[in-house]
Amino acid sequence: MDTDHTLAESSLSDGVRPIDQAVLDLLRRNEGLTVQELIDRLEVTATAVRQRLDRLVQVEMIERRKVVAGRGRPQFRYYLTHLGMRYASASYSGLALALWQEVMDLPSQAMRQRILRRVGRRMGLEMKGHVPGTGTLRERMTAVAEMLNQHRVPAGVEGTLELPVLQVHACPYPELSNLDGQRSLCELEAEMLSEAVGQTMHLDSCRLDGHTMCQYRPAVTEAAPAAQLPQANALGGREPAGLAAQ
Repeated sequence: MDTDHTLAESSLSDGVRPIDQAVLDLLRRNEGLTVQELIDRLEVTATAVRQRLDRLVQVEMIERRKVVAGRGRPQFRYYLTHLGMRYASASYSGLALALWQEVMDLPSQAMRQRILRRVGRRMGLEMKGHVPGTGTLRERMTAVAEMLNQHRVPAGVEGTLELPVLQVHACPYPELSNLDGQRSLCELEAEMLSEAVGQTMHLDSCRLDGHTMCQYRPAVTEAAPAAQLPQANALGGREPAGLAAQ
């Protein structure tokens, strides 16, 4: 989830239209095309082409560049952005499935867990760019839920202000979860959400156990009262436990 792309992706929740896909396919095969070149290849009106280009520029799937060639008038050419390349390319589901199976086949459980923790944290860091750093716990969890919804994973936040609960009503990766007998994917998702929210998140209930939703609760810790904190010694350090008891 790239920081600059989540809002653009949410504008595409109704899916890429056939003519949009045709434009993306042409720009994928050709390094930059003019409006006239697109009109000739798509065999549609100039108005239709310009409308689709304006929409694709607005959602950051393509970009317009001014190109100056010789002494002639500059031309505007259209190119795919990274987000547009993602939509124009083949699905990554096959690659993700193969990588997941290879990780699960690693002989070392410690190595599997280490890889999954790092993947979860990386995914969480990408989400964290949309989470208000100074917001309350509930505001941060709500921002994460909104991002999940934008990626077609129905989610919401319930519970009290002090102890909100993140409810996820569908598995983000159902094909992978069906292959995961050890709940490694659940651990990855918890790691991802913890990194994004900035608070350790525990999976309290899971759809794989027959529940209607997965529920993640924050591990809220309270600071110890000042009277219970160890006294500092003259050098600024804490008294050893044995000395403090004497």
